[in-house]
Amino acid sequence: MIKKLFIGSTDIDFLKVGKLFYRIFIIEAVIFIAVFIFSLTGILNVNLSVDFTGGTTYQFEASYDDTDIDDVMASTILDVSRYQTFENSNSLIFRATENTQDKETEFLFYLSNKFDIPDADIDFQRVGPTFGDEITTKGIQALIIFLTLVVLLISYRYEFKYSLIALIALTHDLLLVFSIYVLLGLEITPSTVIALLTILGYSLYDTVILFDKLNDSIKSSKYSYLSEGSLNKTFNEVLMRSLNTSITSAIPIASILFLGNYLGLSGTLSDFALPLFIGILSGTYSSIFVTVPFLAKIINK
Repeated sequence: MIKKLFIGSTDIDFLKVGKLFYRIFIIEAVIFIAVFIFSLTGILNVNLSVDFTGGTTYQFEASYDDTDIDDVMASTILDVSRYQTFENSNSLIFRATENTQDKETEFLFYLSNKFDIPDADIDFQRVGPTFGDEITTKGIQALIIFLTLVVLLISYRYEFKYSLIALIALTHDLLLVFSIYVLLGLEITPSTVIALLTILGYSLYDTVILFDKLNDSIKSSKYSYLSEGSLNKTFNEVLMRSLNTSITSAIPIASILFLGNYLGLSGTLSDFALPLFIGILSGTYSSIFVTVPFLAKIINK
């Protein structure tokens, strides 16, 4: 089986697999919709960065160790959302959610005493949510334009029902990443939003490759329409290609995550790489096991 998978000559009955994964998709859809609704209603907390909510930043240079950072992150004065360190430097940045002026001043003096530096040496800034709002608005606009073009192009190149299947796969990948971030309490930053838009390209790539191969299989078969034979033949041919593409894309991103955490280079790079890594894996999964059930439904009809 492994050898067949490697050379791309598997003979998996994807229609039978599709029935199983259709049930899995329904369960996923219920979970994703529930997480999305609970997030909108405030039942589940969406951990937005200060770029979206507004807040305060405190930057300074001082000697510190991991215990000092843990103490600050656990402080009850302000809700400190994240910190940033720099390689070969004693610089530290703490970001906290917006609060009253008294609390912000109290936290400033707390840092001054904690790290034994004058409070005047701490660069204190208030960050408004304007940047995050702008990114969100442009992100939504880009998403609407992108999805509209996807529907038009796939409908023109193949069939309208194929474009709907592609949209289902794309929505699956976006909601999966969003649900993971909400359930794990991960911070959503503007870089996360940009990564979500990038995920759409990876997800769509595999799906369009599958549709293109499926179109060729239909033309070369004795049937002039989508059949069980053409569907199984296509999926077995593109399975290894999809896996190879995803593996080669995921490895350098995984390296960025590993090196970033190991070297203490957390921040924008990790904010972008983590959702991208999840999205690539999800895109590979959805291009096969989300599209198969719906293509199987077309055959049965």
